[in-house]
Amino acid sequence: MRVPALRCLFVVPVLLASLAGSADAAQPAAATIEISKSEALAPVNPDVLRGFNFGNWMQLAEFGADIREIAPLNLRFPAGNIGDEFDLNVTALDLLKTNLGLIGNPTLTMQTRVFQGKPGEVAHNQPEDAAEAVRLVRERGLKVPVWEIGNEPDLYAVTRGDPSWTADRYCDVFRAQAAAIHAVDPEAKIAGPAVSGALPARDHFVADFIARCGDIVDILTWHIYPTEGERSDADALATVSEAERTLKQFRELWADPQRNPLGHARQIGFGVTEYGLSWRTDRPRHIADQIGGLWATEVALRLSEGGASVAHYFALQGTGGHGLVDIGGFRRASWHGFRVLKQLAGEHLAAKSSDAALWVHAIRRDRRIDLVVINPDAAAHKLDLKIAGMQLLGGMGFDTQTVEDEKPDHPVSSRTREVTLAPHSVTHLRYATR
Repeated sequence: MRVPALRCLFVVPVLLASLAGSADAAQPAAATIEISKSEALAPVNPDVLRGFNFGNWMQLAEFGADIREIAPLNLRFPAGNIGDEFDLNVTALDLLKTNLGLIGNPTLTMQTRVFQGKPGEVAHNQPEDAAEAVRLVRERGLKVPVWEIGNEPDLYAVTRGDPSWTADRYCDVFRAQAAAIHAVDPEAKIAGPAVSGALPARDHFVADFIARCGDIVDILTWHIYPTEGERSDADALATVSEAERTLKQFRELWADPQRNPLGHARQIGFGVTEYGLSWRTDRPRHIADQIGGLWATEVALRLSEGGASVAHYFALQGTGGHGLVDIGGFRRASWHGFRVLKQLAGEHLAAKSSDAALWVHAIRRDRRIDLVVINPDAAAHKLDLKIAGMQLLGGMGFDTQTVEDEKPDHPVSSRTREVTLAPHSVTHLRYATR
């Protein structure tokens, strides 16, 4: 969400790097970054900036230190399709409790089982099984304020080969499981339909679900996977707009009394319980690389600015090309990006750059301003760090070489007047207001 009219602006001059081959070539006009002191977009939501999908196969005993440095706050368990393959039984939840203890016992968004799983399997996917799962997590002291019913039911008829799974059938299951959960925990929030990123089927499914279940869902959820890792870097990065576009789209759908006759007057949350630049776990391009890391960092910031209730990046650790840390312990670009996000708290302020190539975000906490500047361009840009009425305290940044060479993020001194923003880089600057 962007605010078109800005008041009480800080102005940061930005000198774009020249692409000309000679020293006397015409320089582009200096750009500026504008930060509004008077118009806040939304409170910073740590459940969005520090939310991830987690499954028991992820290696926290070996890589716990790396994960603790990110400080996950809200985990979606058991992560994606696994939720419709395995039961929420004593064995799974005991292992989950042990794993969570290694990283500070974050809050959970728990998926219930909906689909049958393998042919002939006896799946514990009935309303009474959902109620039993609530009792089991309570016995173990797990923090589960949100229960999400199933995972990507819009694909049951496609990838799982059962055409009987329509939005109407899913809504019936949703109602039954929600009632069973509330019988054990009346305060639980019920989320769904957790639809995939497949278009246009996703949007049709959500519309049909809202029309029938708008009176019972507490958090409307969907997934964002805009590519298969085959687009150009620039085209792939441009899909960050899916964050604000889908928030706007589903809010408008929800508020329409014709399309949401049962719930349009209810105040609910909106969340993205899986997101990644590509859904192709077997293809590392654009999820395990710098492009995927920049995209994920930017999407998380836009979802928080847009007032999303929850968001869960896929995934926390080593799942093919997905994960902040791979199975060998390599810290991917996404790890570096989410380490920046962990440090943010307060409220988002409206911010923009007159150079459309740069993505900028400002966060105010008391008398401190955090400025996150992402350069998604393949060319370097220069940034003048002087801001009237503000004092630079310092900063950090990372680029492709930082990640690939496994070096520490490069520092920005408080005495620095100008910094070069490397191609495909993230820079986090800290200011104090005078």
